Amino acid sequence: MSARGMGRLAILVATAVAVACSSNDSSPSGTGGSGGATGTAGKGGTTGTAGTTGSAGTTGTGGTGGGFLNPGVCGERGMATATTTAYDGTAEFYIIGDQGLGDDVCVVQYDVKRTGAAPANCMDPTTSTACTWSHQVTFSNPTIVTNVNGACDASDSVPPLDAGGRAQISGMMVGRGFSRVAGHGDSLMKYDGTKWTVVGHASWDMTSGSLGYDIRTGNCNYGR
Repeated sequence: MSARGMGRLAILVATAVAVACSSNDSSPSGTGGSGGATGTAGKGGTTGTAGTTGSAGTTGTGGTGGGFLNPGVCGERGMATATTTAYDGTAEFYIIGDQGLGDDVCVVQYDVKRTGAAPANCMDPTTSTACTWSHQVTFSNPTIVTNVNGACDASDSVPPLDAGGRAQISGMMVGRGFSRVAGHGDSLMKYDGTKWTVVGHASWDMTSGSLGYDIRTGNCNYGR
């Protein structure tokens, strides 16, 4: 084969190879991947209901004190001429204001006189010493000496000092005596219906027969 023929043959072979390679390398274009599904949005939480507001507490009522507003101190004081055969004097039931540190706000006075023999066996129970003297005395003729803003008529004093209480004290008969014990003190005695008891401290002069006492019986309240 001539050189010219050989050249043509080489050209044909090269062309065939190029066509074959082009045919083998060409592949179908791939399809794109499908997109992921859109996520579902989550639901919001349910809003809780508001708490119920509690009702206000009830205001407590003030202490009663029998319904009376002012604190005081109650008591009985008296003066008399007393001997072994006689008793003639006065007694005052009272209320002192300001817890006993103030002035008298109620004073009711009675005449007190011997009306008979006292119950037997008057003696100081703490020493078993016989009374120096003893009498049955009667209260009478109530007189209101002091009554600030009606304190006598509105109090929880014992005994009561309102109109009803004053009437009950009037005509009251009481066993009353006096005990003098060395080293123990001088005591006013009272018969309570069953036995003799010490009421409180008293002073008595044997020569003149002068008796005096002032006995605070306890706390009480008064006024509205």
